[in-house]
Amino acid sequence: MSARELAIFRAFCEALAPAGGRLPAAEGADGVSVAEPVSEYVACIPPQPRALLRVALRALDLTPFPRRFTALPLERRSAWIERLEQSRLRPFRDLVLGLKTLASLGYTRDPSVQEAVGSVPACRTESGAAPARAVPPLDPVALVPPEDVERCDVVVVGSGAGGASAARVLAERGLSVIVVESGDYHDASTYSRDPLEALPRLYRDGGLTVCEGRPAIPLPVGHCVGGTTVVNSGTCLRPPDDVLARWRSEFGIAWAGELERELEEVERALSVTRLDAASAGRNAELARLGAERLGASNAPLCRNAREVVCCGTCPTGCELDAKQAMHVSELPRAAAAGARIRAGARARRVIVERGAAAGVECRTRWGGRYEVRARAVVLAAGALGTPELLMGQGLCGSSGHLGRHLRIHPACWVGALFDEEVDASDGVMQSWLVDEWAERGVLLEATATPLTFGGHWMRGAGPAFKERLERWGRVAMLGVHISDRSEGRLRLSGGRLRIRYSLSRPDRDALRFGIARAADVHFAAGAREVYPQLGRVAVLLPGEQAALVERGRFAAGDYRVEGFHPLGSARMAADPRAGVVAPTGETHDLPGLYVADASLFPTSTRVNPMVTICAVARRIAGGLADRLG
Repeated sequence: MSARELAIFRAFCEALAPAGGRLPAAEGADGVSVAEPVSEYVACIPPQPRALLRVALRALDLTPFPRRFTALPLERRSAWIERLEQSRLRPFRDLVLGLKTLASLGYTRDPSVQEAVGSVPACRTESGAAPARAVPPLDPVALVPPEDVERCDVVVVGSGAGGASAARVLAERGLSVIVVESGDYHDASTYSRDPLEALPRLYRDGGLTVCEGRPAIPLPVGHCVGGTTVVNSGTCLRPPDDVLARWRSEFGIAWAGELERELEEVERALSVTRLDAASAGRNAELARLGAERLGASNAPLCRNAREVVCCGTCPTGCELDAKQAMHVSELPRAAAAGARIRAGARARRVIVERGAAAGVECRTRWGGRYEVRARAVVLAAGALGTPELLMGQGLCGSSGHLGRHLRIHPACWVGALFDEEVDASDGVMQSWLVDEWAERGVLLEATATPLTFGGHWMRGAGPAFKERLERWGRVAMLGVHISDRSEGRLRLSGGRLRIRYSLSRPDRDALRFGIARAADVHFAAGAREVYPQLGRVAVLLPGEQAALVERGRFAAGDYRVEGFHPLGSARMAADPRAGVVAPTGETHDLPGLYVADASLFPTSTRVNPMVTICAVARRIAGGLADRLG
């Protein structure tokens, strides 16, 4: 930020959390430094979001025209933020939400704030010791790519759920395999608990990947060895049978109903177990209690974090590496079978020779050129990275489906205030499932969002905002996840990936229905008030959910949502006119080029897709190994 922009942001932070109450002030001699650390973080993010932030800051300063925001007294600034947050004009509400997200992140990361609130992220096992590793860890020294040419049977681009699973199968089948990953390697010895440091290290775009549309939707995606599995919540759900049946009947994927063996292998490899209800935490207990009082179907979630009874560090890397992300599970197994993992190597283009894929050309993080020659190429860079690479090179576009049909599983945070202490951080982060309304494409998942990533959802500014943060320990949380029918589109503009996605009316209706059901569950469990994250409805009291939410009238921009599971942007179909990838995983247009990630999913999976991605990648890799002998 420039000096002027920094002054505007500092004025915003001071007004958001002024002195007074149990919590320290943001800024000031005795307060928490927010603006400077956030400015250092902003220097690490891509140019486009940085430019948008600068525009937002200068726009904020002009909003109280003819006066300047920075010229207002402190109390007037706090009141002005609240006025903009409740404005009928969506751009003003979006402006405040964006700046509040950064300011809250910078404020709540401070240990003094976390301790005062009573929400300090931590991971714990029942024994108090980290679980023993199932396999030896990766050797970081071996991950450095040579600035030269390497050769192998198969090169895999991407090291997340799809790439790691495919690499293991191929290596264990006796093929020579190289995995190239554009991100760096991090584990429990190098994770930072400071989100302003962790986001640029572990996430694409420093955590600021956003779908443009109505509304704008943040889409956090991992960018490190292990991909998004390093920063997700570890929830492991099998794909519903009717989803796989649709893949078979509508898209000609004959094996879609025959994934049982692969699913079992994935669950065994990732130590997937159903959560012990006794150790799930109070947030889970309240979700269970509310659902049962409503007669709604519910159950503990299945996770891949062995022996963990408290986890609050998932978004910045599991403090114990107990969560079986790909960098501690499948990638070490692939390496033990001979696979070579290369970090900091960004694939720039697929090498094409004699009409077939013959390798990839990469650029290392030091600016060097690195090339891998192979008999086959497997793209597993995710539903953003795989089409981005193909579109940048003009490959595999004959069907017209490349970059289309993007699904993101839109999700909405719904908090609720209780009289009792909930302490959602003392338990498992994502713990309980309410699937009563799954047939309508709505799942409720008890998700204890860490304060640093959820504080901005609390409405207000000044003393009102700080008072709500002080009550964070009494807030229970549910995530409303919908199986979206909306479809986004990816495009390249000036070499930069742009994501366009808007919520369709049926999806807005589903979200509204899900928010109302989440409120029902909270109130049935004894909540005093619910925070629906919908338009100008800041708070719901018992019984108001039908009138204010279900029968309310909201524009698309009124929904405050995030997306977590991008998929479908290079979809699979037997008919070359209907998809980019054949059921074998090989692209229709280019022999020897395969895809093994969520981009090839023909529809939404309706549930958290990690297990499905791994199973499908194993199926594709097994077929490829058969063909290569």
